[in-house]
Amino acid sequence: MNDSSSFLQLFSKSIFKPKMVLALIEERAQSKNNQKHITHTYSYDYSSINDFFKEEFPDGDFEEYESEIRIIDENVQNFLKELENKKFPSKEKPYPIEYSINSDSRKFLYFLCRLIKPKNIVETGVAYGISSLYILNALEKNNSGKLYSIDSIFRPWQTTQMIGAAIPDNLKIRWSLSIGKSTEKLDKVFKEAIETDIFIHDSLHTYQNMMFEFNLAAKKIKKNGLIISDDVIGNDSFYDFSKEFNLKNSLIKVDEGSGLGIVRKN
Repeated sequence: MNDSSSFLQLFSKSIFKPKMVLALIEERAQSKNNQKHITHTYSYDYSSINDFFKEEFPDGDFEEYESEIRIIDENVQNFLKELENKKFPSKEKPYPIEYSINSDSRKFLYFLCRLIKPKNIVETGVAYGISSLYILNALEKNNSGKLYSIDSIFRPWQTTQMIGAAIPDNLKIRWSLSIGKSTEKLDKVFKEAIETDIFIHDSLHTYQNMMFEFNLAAKKIKKNGLIISDDVIGNDSFYDFSKEFNLKNSLIKVDEGSGLGIVRKN
């Protein structure tokens, strides 16, 4: 099915939900505009997340973290296995399994949170909550910190019940979820998450949306705070943002050949 057919099918299913129709039209417009912002050729600064941590955190206790993460990995695999035979798209399986953040990026977020022990983290894009699960487990091990997440209902078969479905109740004490688009919710969430240490972009990967989130995060997070983005090599936003704010960026090669980008605020 081509993009036009997919869009028309989605449009027809959303026809009685005006806000969703407008969101779909905006998303399509941003996706088309994305083609104008794919000119920069990225190169990796680190060939793996292990290389990154060895250089940036040479004294980290990674054996301990590897042991901790194996338990989380097992729980995630069990959760995803339950979804395998369910129909997509449906209310029981609103996102494809491969929609979840890749295993390297999950590991990166867990290690990073265990190492720097952040007070507040803000993320956009939740889906089943796989990345959120790794972050929240790290915060629980640290016995400190809170995660503020934003996600929206952007397809007719999606529900609030399945956003963060992978997160067990015992971890939700450190979790705050806002439903809506980041353009509507992100500024408010930053005001709640005072002194944000880490911002993570993993919502709509268009140039326009990524630039909006990066620019706002650069103004709102604390000094020396980190801005992290999955899938940065799909357009020029990560490069343009770093150049505009004169910030050093690093790009790590992760699973599936995608790029994990990191910027530290001056």
